[in-house]
Amino acid sequence: MSSAERLASTLIAAYKSGRRVPVDADAQALTLAEAMPMQATIAAGIGAAVGGWKVAIPNGAPGYAPMFAANIRESGSRWAIPQEGFLVEIELAFTLKSDLPVRPGRPYSRDEVLAALDHAVVGIELIASRFEKSPPTAPFPAWLADNMGNAGYVTGAAIPVAAFKDMTGFRTVYRADGVVAQEVTGHPLGDPLAPIVACASDEANAFGGFKAGQIVTTGSLTTPKVFNAPVRLTASIEGLGEVAVDIG
Repeated sequence: MSSAERLASTLIAAYKSGRRVPVDADAQALTLAEAMPMQATIAAGIGAAVGGWKVAIPNGAPGYAPMFAANIRESGSRWAIPQEGFLVEIELAFTLKSDLPVRPGRPYSRDEVLAALDHAVVGIELIASRFEKSPPTAPFPAWLADNMGNAGYVTGAAIPVAAFKDMTGFRTVYRADGVVAQEVTGHPLGDPLAPIVACASDEANAFGGFKAGQIVTTGSLTTPKVFNAPVRLTASIEGLGEVAVDIG
């Protein structure tokens, strides 16, 4: 058994047991080329369907990972806090009305991606890696194989993309137990569609691309923050609406 195969088995066991695993030599040795197919291996190993994607452009290159359908819930849901807490991100997401399949040698244009989008959605991502937090921390390929730490996603208000008039200057406010935690304007990359275009155009997607009906979330609008005690989190995106989640 190769080190990548052992790591896949380790992460599958972590999902099934709910226990975090150390960043061992197998995790340290994983390459980017091994990380992408491992996402599909793990999904098959735990019998999970893909309900969405988190996309980003870390270090100038596309980075993306599936979010499992069972971990995507609606606003107002309650989540049990894992021992290490949740790292929380407030995000702008989109649902897909048509597929964006992998198509080698033919990158997607922004217009093509925009035409494939259905609704804009305000969301809250809950991050809790399958890896232990204690040093050494997981290197990026292992983090990618672990679905970039995704543990849950909460969807709030949604409107047709055409009705979301301002994709660059919108204001986001989020609160913890009613107290403002942060207020920001716009998306960190300027254009929230940029990471979707980059990641949809990548040829390494082991699932064949993004599919109609899935949700694609475009990275944190706010500074990620850890919550490890019961709290009600609410967030609003100007011109879009609100989302709420209780963790405890």
